[in-house]
This record gives sequence, C-alpha cells and structure tokens, in this order.
Amino acid sequence: MALSGALMQEVVKRLKHGMRVASFGYPDMIAPADIIAEALKDKSSELKFHSDSEAICKRHGLSYRVMPDAHSFFALLDCKLDVYDIVRERGCEILCDLNMSMFGHDPYDIILDVGTLEHCFNIGQAAMNMAGMLKAGGFIFHENPHSGWHNHGFYSIHPTFYNDFYTSNDFELLKCVLSTKDGQQIEVPLTARFNTQGERELNLVCVAKRKSIAPFKYPMQKKYKIQTLVKPAAPAAGVNRAKEISNV
Repeated sequence: MALSGALMQEVVKRLKHGMRVASFGYPDMIAPADIIAEALKDKSSELKFHSDSEAICKRHGLSYRVMPDAHSFFALLDCKLDVYDIVRERGCEILCDLNMSMFGHDPYDIILDVGTLEHCFNIGQAAMNMAGMLKAGGFIFHENPHSGWHNHGFYSIHPTFYNDFYTSNDFELLKCVLSTKDGQQIEVPLTARFNTQGERELNLVCVAKRKSIAPFKYPMQKKYKIQTLVKPAAPAAGVNRAKEISNV
C-alpha cells in the first residue's frame, strides 16, 4: 500500500489543519520528496522517517531512500491519521474486515484507499464501507490497479466503477484518470470503452467529494442504465394489423 506522487498531489490540495484522516492500508509515502516538502513547508525538518526504509523501498521496487513516517507527516499538519487493515503489519492498524459492514464509525474528513479495494472479495461492500466513513463535504482518494497487474489482487478497476458508484450516491466525482509508474496521467472516457497502448502497468486514480449523507445503493452500469431510460419505439401500424389478424 502506498501514497504515490499522483495521489499525494491530490491529497495536499485538499488537506487542511485539524482534519481526521483514515487510510485503508498503511500509506507508505513513496511520493517524491519535493511534494512532501512543499506540503510541510517550514516543518519539513521535523519529519520522522522509518528505520526499515530499505525494506520498504524493496517492497515497492524503488531505489533506496529514507521513507517518511505517515503518522509524523499528518501530525505535523495538525491532522490525525488512523490506519485500518485486516492485519497488524505495522502494529498501528485498527483491525477491520472490509468484506463485512462497517457502518457506525465517526466520520472522517479524508479517506485514503492506497491500493486496498482490489484485495477485497466483496468489493461492493468494501467500497461502501470506505465511502460510508466519510463526512459530508469530505474527500475520498483511491489508487488501484487498472491494467497490467495480473494476479495482484482479485480485481482490476475501471473508471465506470467509480463514476457509476459515486454519481449514484450523491458524491461529486472530481477526478478519475489513469496513472503510469512515473506519474504521467492519462485522461480516458469515464464510461465508454477504450483501449490502452501495450501491456504496461497502469493505476486508476480517483478523487470524489461527498455532498450529503444518504443510504447507499448499488449502481447500474451507465451503459445499461441509459438503455432502460430509452422508451421503445411504437410498433408500425402494419405490424399491429398483422398481429390482430393472427389472433382471429
């Protein structure tokens, strides 16, 4: 699980002092150092780092560098970070199972999905759990595999998943783009079919804002929803007459 440069840029645009942040999976801060420093400004020198930075870098296929401690980063911005996971990998996690209903928690200002949703078999319930822990006016951020990550998780996620889920549940979809390993962003259709070049690894980055608190509902995929809204054309007069004759 990681807080990449692409996702970090979106988070720091909206992060304000005093916010409560929930991350599903520990957010290894693999974002470039300049993005982190810009967010912290004069507090950069106070940032703490992990003693196991080498192991963290190996896990993410990165050249060695010291890795910031996520709790330290958010604390320096006067924000409170809670980490939820199904195991205590780092020892700080609040144990939960996203496959099961989790409603009833105090709402958060920011929700981070740093590559967790694709590992949840009951993905619809997991998406509702994450979004359901967000307060009205709060923001949720996702980064999940879209293509080229074979057997990384149970699912590869497409833009229509987030577009249809959030627009059906009174969220505003603020961003939904593909991202390469080097942070290049690719605009793609939200619901129409499209192809990507080659078999490279691409992530889907999504940002949504909750407008109001309401019970969640499962969405219908937009291309099928449109079909249900189209009224069938009236039969031709000749067809009706032929049917009447056949019934005589």
